[in-house]
Amino acid sequence: MPVSCVAYGCTIRYKSGQNVHFFRFPLNNENVNQKWIIALRRKNFIPSQWSRICSIHFIDSDYEIRPGTIKPRLKIDAVPSNFPSFPSYLQKPAKCPRKEPAKRNYTPMEVPIIDTDLEVDDTKILVENSDDILKINSVADKEVQTLENYADELFLKSKIKKLQQKLRRKQNKINNLEDLLKDLKCKGLIDTEPGNIIENCFSGNIFKLFLEKLHCLIFA
Repeated sequence: MPVSCVAYGCTIRYKSGQNVHFFRFPLNNENVNQKWIIALRRKNFIPSQWSRICSIHFIDSDYEIRPGTIKPRLKIDAVPSNFPSFPSYLQKPAKCPRKEPAKRNYTPMEVPIIDTDLEVDDTKILVENSDDILKINSVADKEVQTLENYADELFLKSKIKKLQQKLRRKQNKINNLEDLLKDLKCKGLIDTEPGNIIENCFSGNIFKLFLEKLHCLIFA
């Protein structure tokens, strides 16, 4: 009986002297055997003691290391995973090797060596470096002032925005009260002449407070 591979699309058969080996299904290991069946993706396939899978469908990590032997041996938990005849949507995507991180050019700083045996005038050093110290301090002061100015600007903008919102709310309230006074005149709930006197004599906050009290008295 010729030995052939049961994998989908595989036409390899046993020939003497070829470098392809055939493996039995692990029928005694139900867990691994079930994984082999699932890996084959053959509908209603049940392996028998004559069923074989060729070595084409296994990868190097599936084999045990046996120096000096010719016939390879699979690991106990090895499962076939290489099926070139499968359609493209069933093929496992090849793993792309990760790129090595780019090496950064690092230039070490040269640290000056100070000879402690030499006599140096500290006053002279301070005088020579005073300009550099002033420059550093002035830059730092400017940065601090810039940050403070920026914070003050944000605070003022926020305050202006809140005041504008309050002003709009007050104006809307005044407009609503004026509309109420006009409505009261139209409905005859207040005489036209007293209403005109109220509207002409009072303005701003006084007018608004009066209208609010009038609204409370009418609709209380």
